Amino acid sequence: MTPAQDAVVRRVLEMTGESLSEYVVRHAVDAATEELADRRVFVLDDDAWSELEELLDRPPVRHPRLETLLSEPSVLERPQLPEREQPDRP
Repeated sequence: MTPAQDAVVRRVLEMTGESLSEYVVRHAVDAATEELADRRVFVLDDDAWSELEELLDRPPVRHPRLETLLSEPSVLERPQLPEREQPDRP
């Protein structure tokens, strides 16, 4: 670690009140979580694969309130209200 890198890390440790270990672990977990979320291939053993197949084969569960919500235009799709006329300002 260069002196400049060390200074930056020490500065953030002072700001957060974390120890170096806490800071490193927190950021390692964040990075690992993000990497795992980006995975596209998962290796499963036979039992896990069977469980996944069973879950995927179940009929879908209806959620009427969600269906209603999704059938309405979103805030971005609704027509915009006309702007009110602003009074003249001195």
